[in-house]
Amino acid sequence: MLRLYGQQSEFTVVDQDRNFRKAVFGLCWFHTILIERKKFKSLGWNVSYAFNDSDYSVCEDLLAIYMGQQSDGKPRDETYDKRAPLPWPAIRYLVAAANYGGRVTDDRDRRLIQVYAKEIFNENLIAPERWRPYGTEELSYVYPADE
Repeated sequence: MLRLYGQQSEFTVVDQDRNFRKAVFGLCWFHTILIERKKFKSLGWNVSYAFNDSDYSVCEDLLAIYMGQQSDGKPRDETYDKRAPLPWPAIRYLVAAANYGGRVTDDRDRRLIQVYAKEIFNENLIAPERWRPYGTEELSYVYPADE
């Protein structure tokens, strides 16, 4: 996760909206979970999948488009309404079923990746002050409030 988060451009880390930065943090968490599960062979995934950083990049671009941070390659979409609710079901589908899930062939693995996406990509990701990945309340995995 540190490697992936450390590769973020200054444009993403500094210049973007706070909600977008939180969503990128959640996407890094999601990507890291999928990659780390590969280490456990058949206990992690029933089939070995070749998830890579290009999957992450596509999903980051997708989040940028849906959150008004990118429009036709431009840095920011000025017509974006920040008060409009985000289409989380569409984001989950594109991330978990289309992009990452496009590689997944096993039904149980597909169900697992959809559960992860449902836990991470929802309104709670950007709503609270300090988002914590589910099940890590006692650990220090948290989006920093002071940034």
